[in-house]
This record gives sequence, C-alpha cells and structure tokens, in this order.
Amino acid sequence: MVIAGIHELADVETDQIGAHVEIGPYCVVGRGVTLEDGVRLHPHVVIAGDVVIGTGSELFPGAVIGKPPGRSRALSRVPVPGRPVRLGGACSVGAHAVIYEGVTIGTDSLVGDSASIREGCRTGARCIVGRFVSMHPDCELGDGCRIYDHTHVASGTRMGDECFVSVHVGMASDNAVGFLPYSADRVRGPAFGDRVTVGVGATILPGLRIGDDAIVAAGALVTRDVPARTMVRGAPARAVDAEIG
Repeated sequence: MVIAGIHELADVETDQIGAHVEIGPYCVVGRGVTLEDGVRLHPHVVIAGDVVIGTGSELFPGAVIGKPPGRSRALSRVPVPGRPVRLGGACSVGAHAVIYEGVTIGTDSLVGDSASIREGCRTGARCIVGRFVSMHPDCELGDGCRIYDHTHVASGTRMGDECFVSVHVGMASDNAVGFLPYSADRVRGPAFGDRVTVGVGATILPGLRIGDDAIVAAGALVTRDVPARTMVRGAPARAVDAEIG
C-alpha cells in the first residue's frame, strides 16, 4: 500500500487508509473512519465516527463529516446517535460543509460550501446539494437531483430522480408551526415525483405531492397537491396548463 501523504500536523487515529490518500494539515480523522483509495482531505477537515469516504473523493477545508446531532432540552425531537456515514466514490464536499451522522451520499455527487445535511438523509448518485443548502433530518433524494443555493429541504422530504430545485426555495414540514411536539407521523415535508422542476423562491407547504414532470414557477406558494405534467404559478399556486409535454 502506498500512501501519498499524511501531513505531520494532522491528527489521524485510523489505520483504514487506502492507497494514494492525501491528508492535509490540521485534519482530524477518528478511529472508526475508512478512507478509500485516492481520497484527498484539505486542511482542517474533521471526520469522526463510523464513516467511509469513497474512492477518489475530495473534501475541502473545514468540512465536517459524521457530526453527531445536538442534544438540548429545547428540542422535542429526540435524535438517534451513532449511525454510520457513507460517502460514495468521486464525491466532492465543499468548504465548511457539515454532514451529520446517518447520512448516505451517492457516488459522483457534490455537496457545496457551507451546506448542512442532517442525520438520516440519503442522496442518490450524481446529486448536487448547493452552497448553504440545509437538508433537515430523514430526507431522500433520487439519482441526479440538483438542489441549488440557499434552499431549505424540510424534514422527511422525498424526491424522485432528476429533480431540479432552484435557489432560495423554501419547504415546510409542520402545519402546526411549532405549537405541537415533534411527531414523525405528522411532521413531513413534500413528496416529489421524478423530473420535478421548482423555480426561484418558491414555497412548498408540508406533506404535499408534486407529480412527475410538474413545474412550480418562480415565487409560487404551493398549498395543494400538483398533478403530474402540470405547471403551477402564483400565490396560492394555480395550474396554468393542463399538461406539459
């Protein structure tokens, strides 16, 4: 096994390190971490817990992988600690991005600078999670989804394959707006079919279904389900075409 380089100022506890791995200064790599062949860690990356970083992945300065969820009496949701993290091969994780415990990122995916992916989230292959995107717990993205900058993906949101979500989109998961304690049966973001497109600044309320090939126009406020192959716009959003394509 040939290791390209572990900087003398890195703190590396694991011995599960593949060939041609580069670990920069001031990185912290915990005992339970596996770094597969060709992984590159830029300075100040922190990886802890049961984490596998896939072949050829690159993590930029200040990224945190395997962060445990916070514990506070202010929270009504009780997190499940200690779940593994799996980062697929050929992924890129941006500067200061935070990936929590229990997250799976598919191969060839990109996580942008300062993105936050909370516990229990899963993405398919070839996904983009843009800069400053926040994904709350237990979200799922299909293959080829693209979520762009400053968008919020609410707890329990589901997306099919090849969805496109533009910048500054807001999704909600709780119609009680915080007046009731957390309940997994009640707190649920929207569910997207395949190839859904959402324009800049749209808002999508809890538990709604957005059908395959639907389009949500920029600035729309979605308060009801959107049928497949339908475009909606306005506040509240209304259909403007019966079908698309």
